[in-house]
Amino acid sequence: MDSSPLVYILLLNYRGADDTFACLDSLQHLDYPNFRVMVIDNASPDDSVERLKARLAQKPGEFELILSSQNLGFSGGNNLGIRRALEEAGADSDAYVWLLNNDATVAPDSLTHLVCEAQKTGGLAGSLLLYPDGAYQQVGTRLNWWSGGAKGYKESVVSDRMRVETLSGASMLIPFSAFAQVGLMDECFFLYFEDGEFSLRCARQGFALTVATRSTVYHQEGATTGRKSLSTQYYFHRNRMRLLFLYATPFQKLTIGLYAVFRMLRSIVKWGLSAHPARLGNGVSWQVQKLALLDFWRGVSGPCPHNLENLR
Repeated sequence: MDSSPLVYILLLNYRGADDTFACLDSLQHLDYPNFRVMVIDNASPDDSVERLKARLAQKPGEFELILSSQNLGFSGGNNLGIRRALEEAGADSDAYVWLLNNDATVAPDSLTHLVCEAQKTGGLAGSLLLYPDGAYQQVGTRLNWWSGGAKGYKESVVSDRMRVETLSGASMLIPFSAFAQVGLMDECFFLYFEDGEFSLRCARQGFALTVATRSTVYHQEGATTGRKSLSTQYYFHRNRMRLLFLYATPFQKLTIGLYAVFRMLRSIVKWGLSAHPARLGNGVSWQVQKLALLDFWRGVSGPCPHNLENLR
């Protein structure tokens, strides 16, 4: 009997069946012997569900399909899979959940190195994320607790088993014991920075956050939402503030809030001074920042309540 711990691999699909199929194809080559794949469709408005069902009919047992009746965002959609895994294996199991973006493909030994790292530390483990062309993307995120900035780690500082402040939900291996201690992902975020909040929550309960650089994952980044879409801008600005204010000290909250206002005013000035504001899109950018900041102060959470296309 294989002694390798069971790993539930969660793929969240939203209008991205082609990406999900490419990810599933790469998972078939994993050298790790004990895993199950769950695909959660987040109420895709296209033909994703039909295509996923057709794939299952062709390859029975390749994955379990979980259908959401509404778009629950990254955190809510993945929570459906996490709850299913906890129910199936038992919350006190030594199993793991591997959050893996559906727009990623993996190296055959990627999961083996993740599990090895997580077993050494007893904590969470992340992968070396590369762009599809092999260029470095990230291994996690650092937060500036005074200005409110969020930046990745430079490739020059990356080393195997390095500790990071927050891991990326694009590839994050989580032991069941973490869910038992800190709970599931915060669904108030809906999209962006939910992985950062979960990382910080785990770290404050003593779980290590480390990177297994030999676990290679090729990630398109932004395939579902678009890297510069208006919704991406909105969720990034609103949820970054939400995350920081959950864990910052009172004085840090003051400086972060003041700098957020300064950043928005700077965008307005750049837009006003630009010779081609419409072409640059800075006008839209500051309007989205304003909406995001106002919604943060109002306590708006979950999906964006605005029709951002009206800003164009």
